[in-house]
Amino acid sequence: EATVITTAVLLEEGITGEDVAPAIGRPLPNVRTYVLDAYLRPVPAGVTGELYVAGDGLARGYVGRAGLTAERFVACPFGDGDGRMYRTGDLVRWTVDGQLEFVGRADEQVKIRGFRVELGEVEAVLAAHLGVEQAVAAVRESRLIGYVTGADEVDGEDVRAFAARRLPDYMVPSVVVVLDALPLTVNGKVDRAALPVPDLGVGGSRGPVTPVEEALCGLFAEVLGLERVGAEEGFFELGGDSLLVMRLIARIRSVLEVSVGVREVFAEPTVAGVARLVETAETSGSVVLARRERPERVPLSYAQQRMWFLNHMEEVDGGGAVYNLPMALRLSGQLDVAALAASLGDVADRHETLRTVFPAIEGVPYQHVLQGGECHPELVVVEAGEGWRAVMREETVRGFDLAVELPWRTV
Repeated sequence: EATVITTAVLLEEGITGEDVAPAIGRPLPNVRTYVLDAYLRPVPAGVTGELYVAGDGLARGYVGRAGLTAERFVACPFGDGDGRMYRTGDLVRWTVDGQLEFVGRADEQVKIRGFRVELGEVEAVLAAHLGVEQAVAAVRESRLIGYVTGADEVDGEDVRAFAARRLPDYMVPSVVVVLDALPLTVNGKVDRAALPVPDLGVGGSRGPVTPVEEALCGLFAEVLGLERVGAEEGFFELGGDSLLVMRLIARIRSVLEVSVGVREVFAEPTVAGVARLVETAETSGSVVLARRERPERVPLSYAQQRMWFLNHMEEVDGGGAVYNLPMALRLSGQLDVAALAASLGDVADRHETLRTVFPAIEGVPYQHVLQGGECHPELVVVEAGEGWRAVMREETVRGFDLAVELPWRTV
């Protein structure tokens, strides 16, 4: 895709790979390198992005493979030249002194518990263990697994503990498997597909000993998409995240008819821990939603209080439109004004919050919901021509009187 060498670094005398992992240097003359995010925006030093190469020596593309050429040789929004750059797929980052550091491959980037993880970073930490010769990280059944080779006495749990002292918890492998040798492809690269799948079922944990633990093991496995879960395995170590916690709590409420809190599950994330919470929790039963009688004056919610307060501050400062949210839509075709007005009225009738005003008695605001069908949003029609630009500017800077006006209007 480019000349054989595009970046280079001069190592100081006496430095070896055992002392420091060398950077991959700076671009050669007539070569430009960019470290960009997914939107082709440059990232700051220390932030991982994908390496793009431009400048002299770039190939024209892949012979007879127009689709792949279009995918990898993309338009360059920077500099001059022929306006193309090559998307390498390498993940790198700039150092503060302008060197490029190799992190891993974009196709080896995974998400664990909602966090983006560069497998190369995990592998580098595992390989730093004194007893490890080679290290590979991979995802199996939504869990991060480490594979290492090394001396006979190297222990997987010891390597995992070593990594746990140097990595955030979501980057620590759930299991580190010690192999005699890493499986290789015919061209000598690690064959990730051939890495053995460890027994992820119970991870060395005991099985359930009570009916509650047995039920929770099943619910944990169901939510996490695993075949089975041990009683002392951690929900988050198994690949859980905050969204899955909510799903787990909902399943516990449905199956066991008890309510446990999100904060409690974070504090006791194992099956055994949640079982203790369930055994001491009160039965939730079935919650029946029913209409309640409203008081004469409904107090404002916290969000409504904030909006009311800021609205009054704007009035005092003379900037009553600071928090306006204008949105312009371009419609094509013949506009049926009556149909548009009726549609807006239907929306207001359906959603009480769109027809709620905030009057105040003795300085204390409250919610007053206007009757549906009686108060529709303002609809102003402007004739075609350049006058609409002035109307847009005028409407954008015109504030709302929340005591009497609906919180939205249409022109």
